[in-house]
Amino acid sequence: MREPLKCRASPRAGPAAACVILLGTVLSASVVHAETARVARVYDGDTVLLEDGRKVRYLGINAPESQEPLSRKAKGRNEELVLRKVVRLEYEQERGDRYGRLLAWVHVGYDVVNLQLLREGLAHAFIIPPNGIRTLEILQAQEGAREKRLGIWRHIRGGLKVTAVRTEARDTGDLTTGEEYVRLAAVSPRPVSLRGYRLLNESGRIYTFPDVTIAPGLTVLVVTGRGQDGKDPQGQLRLFWNTASPAWDEKEDTAYVEDPAGRLVDVFHYKGRRVSRRPPARAGKGD
Repeated sequence: MREPLKCRASPRAGPAAACVILLGTVLSASVVHAETARVARVYDGDTVLLEDGRKVRYLGINAPESQEPLSRKAKGRNEELVLRKVVRLEYEQERGDRYGRLLAWVHVGYDVVNLQLLREGLAHAFIIPPNGIRTLEILQAQEGAREKRLGIWRHIRGGLKVTAVRTEARDTGDLTTGEEYVRLAAVSPRPVSLRGYRLLNESGRIYTFPDVTIAPGLTVLVVTGRGQDGKDPQGQLRLFWNTASPAWDEKEDTAYVEDPAGRLVDVFHYKGRRVSRRPPARAGKGD
């Protein structure tokens, strides 16, 4: 049985955040496996290529995408830290992702690069079960950057952030055949109640979140198809739009997130270059 985690929140976070980590996400404080390798190329702030041809996606963090502020700075800093260097890779329970990339903690000497990027505000916490050994360290590193308003924390406006939109045509075979989804991360120091938040696309279709709460650093999938809300066997929270047709344009689209008061808290555009910072007129709730 996993024991409760003792933690201390920032005074700014308030008493509700005294221990915001979900107990089921923190595993044994040991790695599953470790090895050394040399980095041949840096793709961005959280993904690298090893000399032997394997790709590594950093555990516990998500750096800005190419269309987002500070993406170049995050990539450049990652290059400074690891490019052409021998690194030690540490793995957790789930060692790879569906893209064939290794999921690892990347060490250079005594430094953990994943945590260093968090401390400098060049990434945010991104914890996907069943991995989660360093949850407390991740949130502490992030909170230090947030309090100093470093890097991305000058741009993040709310408690939820879109990290990916996967369309049906692009990702046939993901999780279930033909599934499409939006992944969002909780980037608040407090647990985020999703009740009343809304997710919109460029055509004005709306998904309204149910009354569920997500802890800091964890993620939620909003799946377009039909299903039952809840956690999958790995512990990932999945919510279903329950629409009869795809919600996201495979060529290009924009995901907008509004809080319960109607304030825009995030905009995520994929493909194409033109994007409106304002959500469109609302077409209705779903189909």
